[in-house]
Amino acid sequence: MFGLYYTHQAQVISLPLLAVRAQASIKELSAQVKLTQTYSNDASFPIEAKYSFPIPARAAVYSFVMVKQDGTRVVGSVLEKHEARKTYTAAVEKGQQTSLVEQHSPDVFQVSVGNIPPKEQVEIELLYATELSEDEENDSVRFHLPVHIGARYGKAPESTPSPFPTTLLVSSSTTPFLSITADVEAVAAISKIGSPSHTVSVELGPDPTLPNFKELPFANYARISLFSNSALDKDFVLTFKSAGLDAPRCVAETHPTLATTALALSFVPRFTLPDLARQEFILLVDRSGSMEGARISAARKALVVLLRALPHQDTRLQIMSFGGNSMPLWLDGSRAYTQATLEEATRHVDGMQADLGGTEIRAALERCFKGRALDRPTSVLVLTDGQAYDVDGVLQAVKGAVAAAPDSAPLRVSVMGIGNSVSTAMCEGIARVGNGTCMLVGEEETSFTGKIARLLKAARAPMLTNIAVDWGRPVVEESAPEDAFEVVGKEEGAEKADVAEIKPPLNVFDETVDPTQLDATEPPPPAPVVLPPPPTVQQSPFKIRNLFPGTRVNVYAILQGRSTIPQAVTLRGLSPDGAQITLPVPVTTSRLPNTPALHALAARKIIQDLEDGQHNEALADPADADADLLARTVRASIVRLATTYSLSSTHTSFVAVDETLPSPPPPSSVSVPIGRRATRARHRYQFVNTHNAREHRQGCGARGTAGFAR
Repeated sequence: MFGLYYTHQAQVISLPLLAVRAQASIKELSAQVKLTQTYSNDASFPIEAKYSFPIPARAAVYSFVMVKQDGTRVVGSVLEKHEARKTYTAAVEKGQQTSLVEQHSPDVFQVSVGNIPPKEQVEIELLYATELSEDEENDSVRFHLPVHIGARYGKAPESTPSPFPTTLLVSSSTTPFLSITADVEAVAAISKIGSPSHTVSVELGPDPTLPNFKELPFANYARISLFSNSALDKDFVLTFKSAGLDAPRCVAETHPTLATTALALSFVPRFTLPDLARQEFILLVDRSGSMEGARISAARKALVVLLRALPHQDTRLQIMSFGGNSMPLWLDGSRAYTQATLEEATRHVDGMQADLGGTEIRAALERCFKGRALDRPTSVLVLTDGQAYDVDGVLQAVKGAVAAAPDSAPLRVSVMGIGNSVSTAMCEGIARVGNGTCMLVGEEETSFTGKIARLLKAARAPMLTNIAVDWGRPVVEESAPEDAFEVVGKEEGAEKADVAEIKPPLNVFDETVDPTQLDATEPPPPAPVVLPPPPTVQQSPFKIRNLFPGTRVNVYAILQGRSTIPQAVTLRGLSPDGAQITLPVPVTTSRLPNTPALHALAARKIIQDLEDGQHNEALADPADADADLLARTVRASIVRLATTYSLSSTHTSFVAVDETLPSPPPPSSVSVPIGRRATRARHRYQFVNTHNAREHRQGCGARGTAGFAR
């Protein structure tokens, strides 16, 4: 399905979505992206539109504006999810023009636009910030703009929109449906820039419209553009190389309205330590139907390189394939890495096809964890497109297995995400909770040996310990993140309950009492949640678990108060042999546009820690923990962060309501189907895609929906 449509009297009518613009400003190893969606209503009655689109899982959506045709800008506000939905529904019923942005998964959002007036257009503006990741070469980075939601296996969450029947609709607009522009600013000359996914127009030099255009270093700037009249079936990727991109840097941003400072520390570690002495490697390969073609070919190519790069001494190897079920190469478990096992594994890889049906990734991971060796560290390397719905279940399985691994035999899980519409929520999420790393590879990339090297070096690296960042600010509470909270379980004065009280006499034969009747009692109220003020320093990751050579480190902090920005921050830790790690990094001021992008990224990362269970309360004795109170407290912490820094999240949504009441509609000749309210012919439409939706050969439970170019 191309475009959006709505149904009226069993007819399909289109095309309310006229255009999508993506404008990216890339600086400071971060990108600020503005998405603008233009809707149109050609009907003679108001309609309601729903439109699903992808966002990188690591991104933070922090601004939302609805622009009416007359130019009126209605700024969205963040409310708890159910309150936002309730506000939107009430506005729709009143006939007010309104819009709602909801997160259905970390990488899929939906916009609902209610009461688009007849013969009018409306624009939806979203602003999000996202990190850049390392690419193939040293001092090279990768900007990923999702434009396509691939077909996902399994049962969709209840909140995920279902696709409509297949019908091809084509826009008659003369302007490009999709336009992508990116302004790149580097601290040194850009030596290489381009897109491995699309043919783009590249102009070197700064924007000539800038007031200080002639004073800026020409070689440090570039502008990229892409225009498309048709649907894109793969994500947009931009890569560039510039000296010093891997070097340590820390950027500070003062919030324009709040008394806070956000800091972002980023660098690519470069060090050499002896590899782990003995290790087990389990290569878990996705052979589901969605991996057919270029994806399984890329997986085979990566596996061949990985097999020949494994350490030769005291290494064990297993290859596990999965789809609708999982299939190990050796049924009796991993085997010693020898020339014979290498040749057998290589023959097995050469014959791999995407012929195993669905994508039961959770069951495959659990089988790997259950069958792993317990006499040595294990690294599970997953090669997948990640296109399955059960993200939460998979992350819980990985997190539980990593936590349960003995200290003498730790477990790590890393991911190579393969494909042009890879699920960043699944792939990056597995690596995050698995204490591993994630590399993304497009289907057309001819060389990705550098990414395989980064992945394998991270898997072979020993653990560094006691890693912490001194942010130049005293911490009031030890390791206090956002959810350092107090639990109030007693009413005031309860501590005096042991004081003797004078009781009235007890009548043991009260004729008003019927012993055959049960007393009506109210359930006890839930223990209240009391959040203290935010601590002095909030950091993400909550705990820095390791540093991997070649894998970019991003650490964020939000400092409370208007104190002076620190001159430098210091990373500290210990190597396995007890050597001290000390890395001082000077602090510079952010050059991103004047919006709180770094605050949004930092808050989003802290929320992600809370969702992953990385917070102070997780360290408490589970036997003493109140699971319901903990869940409500974590939720309250997420809501406070999201509402403070204006973020869409698992528990918050954006809603915008035009307070102008509509004029009474003129008499309409449109007949209203039976069962609808006769007073208002309001119609709904949804955006749907079936193009290139690869059905899994066995047990595929869902059809794909698409992104803003489909």
